[in-house]
Amino acid sequence: MLESMKRQRIFFDLDGVLAVWQHAPIEEVAMPGYFSALPEQENVVKAFKLMRECSDIELYILSSVFVNGHSEADKRTWVSVHLNLPEAQQIYCPYGQEKAAALEKIGGADKSDVLLDDFSRNLRSWPGIPIKLYNGINGTKGSWDGYSVHASMKPEILARRLYIMAHFGLEQRHHRAAWPPEDSPRWVF
Repeated sequence: MLESMKRQRIFFDLDGVLAVWQHAPIEEVAMPGYFSALPEQENVVKAFKLMRECSDIELYILSSVFVNGHSEADKRTWVSVHLNLPEAQQIYCPYGQEKAAALEKIGGADKSDVLLDDFSRNLRSWPGIPIKLYNGINGTKGSWDGYSVHASMKPEILARRLYIMAHFGLEQRHHRAAWPPEDSPRWVF
């Protein structure tokens, strides 16, 4: 049955979500090597790796970069070191551009696509299922009232919540039955 179903895509932002955002002057952030040196947000990275076990989802990186080019290379290095995700599953767009527009490279955004991001503006413009990651430094204005998770959650709980929110949102949008799929990893239950 799953072979006939389209896999749900979940897009993870990088800095502030998978990598710990470090407050620094813009001159430092714009320097080569800044992004590749960011420490990993351990629980989120572990949850990402757990979610790789799910046969009904496909994981991507969707992150903004400076137009000068080195920040994309830095982020690709970070992903290679911490996630070993194929380049085909890494999408980068210029800062300020709506992230959904960057998905034109892979056929466009779908209302079933999930975005996990720490920046509310990116989530508000997302045409699919937006989920905010609170990381301890964002969320100070209380302006987000949609789905959310926290980076301090245990990886298994974080992965489970993301999976459930993604599928609940998908079911709400498609009125889909028979969830969870029979071959879901045990940590989903």
